[in-house]
Amino acid sequence: GTFATNVELAASRIHGRVIKPGKTFSYSKSVGTRTVANGYVNGPSFANGIKVSSIGGGICQTSSTLYVSLLLAGIEPIEHHYHSLPVDYVPLGLDAAISQGVQDLRFKNTADYNIVIEAIAIDGMLTVNLLRG
Repeated sequence: GTFATNVELAASRIHGRVIKPGKTFSYSKSVGTRTVANGYVNGPSFANGIKVSSIGGGICQTSSTLYVSLLLAGIEPIEHHYHSLPVDYVPLGLDAAISQGVQDLRFKNTADYNIVIEAIAIDGMLTVNLLRG
């Protein structure tokens, strides 16, 4: 498995999620526990400002892409964290760090319609769209 495995797995786990009006979406809960048993592999991640390798490393590429989609849709997250170091997959200030039980990306659907997450990763290309459902 590679870094892309984690990105694709995380994308597949948020793809098709429906967030009803007034409900809150948790990225961390949606992608599941970052364990080998859950399908995740070793990938690059950050710990205390140092680049390390950890199971599930790379899922922040998916959360960061979702974060950009939220900003473009005018949705203010209720929880969001930056990485301790700059990342190379989104411009500075557009990343969303995820750390099991510590850091999450969460948003509430304040609209009066369902929001559907579309997340597709093919050959290292990741696309996340927020659709009116």
